[in-house]
Amino acid sequence: MWWSLLLAGTAFTCAWLLQPGAASRLRQVFPAAGLPSDGVSSPGSSRFLLLIVAGSAVLTWWVAHGYAAVLLLLVPVGLIGVVVVRRLLGDWRRRKARRRRQIEVIGLCDALAAEMRSGLPTRLALARSCELWPDLAPVLAADRVGGDVADALRVAAAQSGAEGLRAVAAAWEVAATSGVALADVLDRVAVGLRHDDEARAEVTAALGPPRATAKMLAALPALGLGMGVAMGAAPLDFLLRSEAGWLCLAAGITLATLGLLWVERLAQSAEI
Repeated sequence: MWWSLLLAGTAFTCAWLLQPGAASRLRQVFPAAGLPSDGVSSPGSSRFLLLIVAGSAVLTWWVAHGYAAVLLLLVPVGLIGVVVVRRLLGDWRRRKARRRRQIEVIGLCDALAAEMRSGLPTRLALARSCELWPDLAPVLAADRVGGDVADALRVAAAQSGAEGLRAVAAAWEVAATSGVALADVLDRVAVGLRHDDEARAEVTAALGPPRATAKMLAALPALGLGMGVAMGAAPLDFLLRSEAGWLCLAAGITLATLGLLWVERLAQSAEI
């Protein structure tokens, strides 16, 4: 009983403190506490709030119904699963950002070559071509102060997915030292980058089925539980009310998450 009240109180306190305007209300109660001003509520804070409330509610229910012992086994396993899933989501976001930058580099080559062919001077053509890509702001700044644009492009190429800017930097240097038209060199660079992009797209398409299969296999146990409940086999009673069930549940969660991580690592090693 006391554990239930403690967990419920913790969940309520966290929910109250994390909602917008909490710092202002606390400053009214404790004016000398020096609390920081309210910030803008971020999506990450909202998700963290939901996780705290949901986790506290689950823990409260389990402790109240006499399942405290199973927490010692399942909570660490659940945390491992959350960490692995969060890492997989982070990898997916990084792949998406990398793909966006790769497309932007090709677009930069095309735009810069087109602007220079239209008769614009190099500085103005660079400014107009880079205005849609905030990541290239340091390149524009270097050009405005008379710095080395090629070096700035190489620095920008350190970002994941922007490696093609190294070829743009080399083209810039070749045009500056030899007098070759930069637009012609950039066209050749864009052709090479497109060939590389097509190869990457083929590899990504080939890796799609293995990734989808791994996710489907990880979700199949949940489908099996649903089928067992529908058939009246009471699988949840076995998983939650017996030591053998606890071990099976822990092993299943661990193997499913590790399988997802393993397949993702294999897929990433094959990407180019």
